[in-house]
Amino acid sequence: MDVRRLTLAGGVLLAVCAGVQCGVAAEQDDPVAETGWRPAAGSATGANGARETLLSSVEQPDRAEGRDSVFAVPATWRSLVQEAGQTAKVWAKRVEIGAKVLKGNTDQDFVRIAAEMLKENEDSVHQLDLGGRFGQVNGKRNTNRWYLDNTVDHSRPGNWLLYFSGKHEYNEFQGVDYRGTGSFGVGYRFVEKTDRHILVRLGPAVTMEVYSGAGGHRVTPDFFAEYEIDWPLFERTRLETKTTMRPSLSSLEVFRFRNNTAVLVPLDDEERWSLKLGFRLDYNSVPETTSNRVPMDVTTDVSIVYKRP
Repeated sequence: MDVRRLTLAGGVLLAVCAGVQCGVAAEQDDPVAETGWRPAAGSATGANGARETLLSSVEQPDRAEGRDSVFAVPATWRSLVQEAGQTAKVWAKRVEIGAKVLKGNTDQDFVRIAAEMLKENEDSVHQLDLGGRFGQVNGKRNTNRWYLDNTVDHSRPGNWLLYFSGKHEYNEFQGVDYRGTGSFGVGYRFVEKTDRHILVRLGPAVTMEVYSGAGGHRVTPDFFAEYEIDWPLFERTRLETKTTMRPSLSSLEVFRFRNNTAVLVPLDDEERWSLKLGFRLDYNSVPETTSNRVPMDVTTDVSIVYKRP
């Protein structure tokens, strides 16, 4: 009996060892062996040594639920932010902020914001200007104007260029719900250096104006003329001026003129921060429905400018 019991116990022990060995071998051969209550997310090495990504059921809900359709994993917010950051680095930026607050016998608030973005390629320059002015006196709004200007210059042989320009404006107190001008033509760079330039643009244009209330709208063919000057005055002072003229070709009474002139004084050695003393003149022909408004606005302002090269 003892011999039989020993023989039986030895046979059982050998069977258990054989089963354990077979189970270990099967787990090593199976690349997707489970290590818990759900498939592990990680990487495994195939027979050819290549690393294959194993997505968990959380990352592939369709596969986890037994459906055949498998959707690609969307880009993460981090990658989108990085891509936007790389795109933004291509554009040189300048932001201007000016404000005026008066409290006492008269309550007056005035805010001016503007931004300029510039992108330079080998044969083109893309400039985008946007901003606005908002003001009120004793709670009554008296200034509300916003604009967006877009200009693209394509270099041609010599100092010539081809340009495309689009200007868009809203001005509540001139009765203008929308004023837009599109123009294309030729230009010439009289001076083009790293720290200064002088250029002009000439070409045909079309302007559309939509007036508030019963003012209606009008479309006029125009002649577009514009010149820019960016010039150092002194060691730490710069002059910037841009003048745009848009006389109508169909009526001598319709004339639009704009001049932006500013003097910038850097406040630090890297010229990141500057103090800007600005002057702006706007002249726009006024329709009869808003004849109580004068056609010319003159604005002077002081702003802090931040520029990222």
